[in-house]
Amino acid sequence: MSSRNTMGFTLIELMVVVVIVGVLAAVAVPMYNRTIKSSRTTEATARLSAIMKAAKLYYLQHGSWPRKNSLGFLADFSNSEHFRYKIQSGGGGKGRYRIRAIGLNVDDMNRVRVTMTCQNVEAESDIVIDRL
Repeated sequence: MSSRNTMGFTLIELMVVVVIVGVLAAVAVPMYNRTIKSSRTTEATARLSAIMKAAKLYYLQHGSWPRKNSLGFLADFSNSEHFRYKIQSGGGGKGRYRIRAIGLNVDDMNRVRVTMTCQNVEAESDIVIDRL
C-alpha cells in the first residue's frame, strides 16, 4: 500500500458547501425583496404625507381642497421611479380628501397601492397600504 499525501477538498465536501449556500440564498433573496418593497412603500407614504400637508395648508387658505393644478397648490405630483401620484377624490370640494400612490410596473410594484385619506382639515390622515 502506498500512502498518498492529498491536498484539497473532496467532491462531497464541495457539494455540501454548494447546498448550504443555495439554502442561504433561498432564504435571503425573498427577505431582501420584501425589505426593498417595504422601503419603496415608505417612500410613497412620505411623499403622500407631504402632498397632504400642502393640501391642508391650501384648504386653510382657500376654504376648499385643491385640485392637482390649483393655483397656489405647491405639491409634487410628478411620477417617481416606482409610483405615480394622483388625487383620488375631494379636489375642489369640502368633504373628504383622498390621494393615492399607484405602483408602476417596475420590480413588482404594480401591485401596491398607498392611499391617504383625510376626513377634514383638523383630522389626522388615514393611510391604507394595499398589496394586491
